[in-house]
Amino acid sequence: MAELYSSVYEGDSAGEAWHGPSLKPLLKDVTAEQASRTSNLGTHSIVQLVSHMAYWEEVVLRRFNGEVVNAPLNTPEDWPGNRKLNDVEWRAILARLEKSHDAMQKAMAGCSDQKLRQRVPERDYDNYTLLHGIIDHCVYHTAQIGLVKKAVQK
Repeated sequence: MAELYSSVYEGDSAGEAWHGPSLKPLLKDVTAEQASRTSNLGTHSIVQLVSHMAYWEEVVLRRFNGEVVNAPLNTPEDWPGNRKLNDVEWRAILARLEKSHDAMQKAMAGCSDQKLRQRVPERDYDNYTLLHGIIDHCVYHTAQIGLVKKAVQK
């Protein structure tokens, strides 16, 4: 599972994962100005998607570690508003994603089968489902970022 998550985030030597472009290489050449733009498809901006992904990695890690976390959907923490960013702000958001990803990666790599079978506190699923959920979440939003990136670079 940790290898799958690493692949989805970092990809192989060409930046590819099983589903296509992986997240980190996809974001490598995105500027702060591009990250702040939305496409005419009415989608979230790249910065909103990246912030959302980092937020949910942080929530999932806390839940995985046994904490009861109330994380309502569609709040400003879940989906921050869009705004123009400068380079320093964009790099800070990318650093937050890197930090949350590294923490999730370490948690997955050190996880026992027993821990995977444990129920997530106050949830109807186990840690195995939780971790696969965050992998799926990353794949889904990586694809969205790819579409937005293509649209805003035109």
